[in-house]
Amino acid sequence: MNSRLWLKALFIAAVMAWISSAAWGQHPGKTTGPKYDRANEVKIKGVIVEVREVPGEFEGLHLVVKTESNTVLVHVAPSEFLKEIDTSFNKGDQVEVVGARAPDAPEEEILAREIIDGTNTSTLRDEKGVPIWAGWKPSKSAGK
Repeated sequence: MNSRLWLKALFIAAVMAWISSAAWGQHPGKTTGPKYDRANEVKIKGVIVEVREVPGEFEGLHLVVKTESNTVLVHVAPSEFLKEIDTSFNKGDQVEVVGARAPDAPEEEILAREIIDGTNTSTLRDEKGVPIWAGWKPSKSAGK
């Protein structure tokens, strides 16, 4: 009888540990980058002059977009996520970007919510600015 009680307690502890680790893995944490603020939302039009793969804390694809008046760094999304949704951007593309100005950025930076490239529209964040890749994990085939 005592061993049955121990087995039940062990089973419950294992299930709780599994649930906790699954919930922890779904928390977007810092991988989503700076907070999106709808109050700072802007729309820009311009030409992509550079496509950057950025490693580190705010890794992912960034675009350098030349507008009529200045050059803007656009934070797009994790590169592997863009590959999975079959989305790419190229130097010379004419784009329209809807996004929020990045807070405390040393230069003009925008966190993209939507990018229109010709007839293609890439929605990267929902209406509240939450990245659609939050909680996303690369598929096993994405890294190959």
